[in-house]
Amino acid sequence: MATVLVTGASGLLGANLIFDALERHDLVGVYHQHAMEVEGAALVSADLSQAGVARKLMQTYEPDWVIHTAAATNLEFCEADPEMAFRLNRDMARFVAEAAQAVGTGLIHISTDAVFDGQRGNYVETDAVNPLSVYARSKWEAEQVVADAHPTAAIVRTNFFGWNLQPKQSLAEMFLRHLENGERCRGFTDVSVTTILANDLVQLILKMIEQGLTGMYHVGGGECASKYDFGMRLAETFGLDGSLIEPVSVEQMNFKAKRAKQLCLQGAKIERELGVELPGVDSGLRRFLELRANGYVDRLKMHSRRAA
Repeated sequence: MATVLVTGASGLLGANLIFDALERHDLVGVYHQHAMEVEGAALVSADLSQAGVARKLMQTYEPDWVIHTAAATNLEFCEADPEMAFRLNRDMARFVAEAAQAVGTGLIHISTDAVFDGQRGNYVETDAVNPLSVYARSKWEAEQVVADAHPTAAIVRTNFFGWNLQPKQSLAEMFLRHLENGERCRGFTDVSVTTILANDLVQLILKMIEQGLTGMYHVGGGECASKYDFGMRLAETFGLDGSLIEPVSVEQMNFKAKRAKQLCLQGAKIERELGVELPGVDSGLRRFLELRANGYVDRLKMHSRRAA
């Protein structure tokens, strides 16, 4: 089995990577503030935004692959503190990429659909980017430094939902919490994405490792949907009252960070390379439901512990 080092191991994608890849790879998970323990995986605390830390980890664990999921993803936080956003998104990505290149380790870097301005959607990998927010700019610059530091890295632009190890919630968890509590919530009718269940994304990333893919890939869901439509379909999947979801425009919100609207990604390249069909919204939501019903979420959260 290959040794795979996962940064951001306690984040949404990182934690699901650790759990879903346990039987296929030897895993090293790196977290910073939110600690976790998983039998069968090596978990270590480190601040990868500090120069030299990533290099030391690579030399210690000698991974065959690194999957860099760690990032500052809260758009409002990034807008309020650009210096921190660029340190955690661009600079940390550079340190990880340089360290992986120095020791000859393969790298998959997780980026975002937000690098586009959302004027038209259905973006392919070669389309010009135009990031609108601090978060988006920091992730776009991260893509550039990764490509420069590690020319054979794979860069994955995506948008995903799923079950969190941490108390913070993905879009699906937010809708679910409100609906199960009988509370009204809002869904944006003018923000559309090709979102994918984190567990489905994990399987595609593992296939990318197995095939040694390099370069830029759009790896999202196979279907474009507004966030309002996503919420309504979640309500239907879970048998909840969709009338509690109020259809609104993102323009009605008092966000500091500018949001792009039409962010759907075209995934034909990854489908062709891996010989797969990207999953649609309903199949992802059905699996999201099944994971909770099968006890996956309870098992995920029981492995979390607050760092001292």
